[in-house]
Amino acid sequence: MATQAFGEEQRALSVGKAFSRGFDAIRAYPLQTLGPIFVLTVVPGLLFQTLGVNALMAAAARGTAPPPVGLIIIGGILLSLLWGTALGAVIQATLAYAEGRKPELGEMLRAAVARCVPLVIVYLLYTLAIMFGFLLFIVPGIFIATMWSMAMVAVVAERPGVFGAFGRSARLTKGARWKILGVFVAMFVIYIIVLSFAGLTGAASTMSLASLQAAPQASVGIGQIIIALINALLTTWMAAMFTSLFIELREWKEGPDTSRLSDIFA
Repeated sequence: MATQAFGEEQRALSVGKAFSRGFDAIRAYPLQTLGPIFVLTVVPGLLFQTLGVNALMAAAARGTAPPPVGLIIIGGILLSLLWGTALGAVIQATLAYAEGRKPELGEMLRAAVARCVPLVIVYLLYTLAIMFGFLLFIVPGIFIATMWSMAMVAVVAERPGVFGAFGRSARLTKGARWKILGVFVAMFVIYIIVLSFAGLTGAASTMSLASLQAAPQASVGIGQIIIALINALLTTWMAAMFTSLFIELREWKEGPDTSRLSDIFA
């Protein structure tokens, strides 16, 4: 394809530009990027932790009747759909920013709600594929992780379907997987460091002799809240980074095309 030749010959893939664009999107529109994750994942997640997991542990410790397991399963499914909706909204907001447009709430929600189920399915298949690859050997797992790393963004950006998203990701990442692996390593290190610090902070804020001696409670502790908030920040950042990298890969392969997404959502 002429556009592909243009993308590969005329410009180099810039990982730094992808990182910069992701940070800029969050900084320019914090409400549109951070808001969906906080509203749709943090609050419901803490409620699920309180009414489901913590209540189940507290009932087991006290020997009382636990909450219905069926409701916990339903709650987990709903939480997964909310997570998919939130992730789709952040991806759509970053796509709009990359086009030079202000992310509109209505546009974000329409795209996110329409794609939440495919997003969750792609995420589950992607995770299972990586796990299977690592069971075979480490190298296949790494290869799968890099090759299909753009599948979730493709679901929102181009609507190719579940299996089409994996194919689209494989085509975009071909020839750039070593760079993508470097991005993975950098983001993983940052994620682990920040989340570990959040875990230590949360543990220190709730640790006391009384709390250590007490039986498990159904309520959510300050430590869990801190970890949930930090995890939400990291999730938003990673979603924006991967969306920016998707855009950079597409421009590298096919050349700039600012009209495609505008036509899709017109």
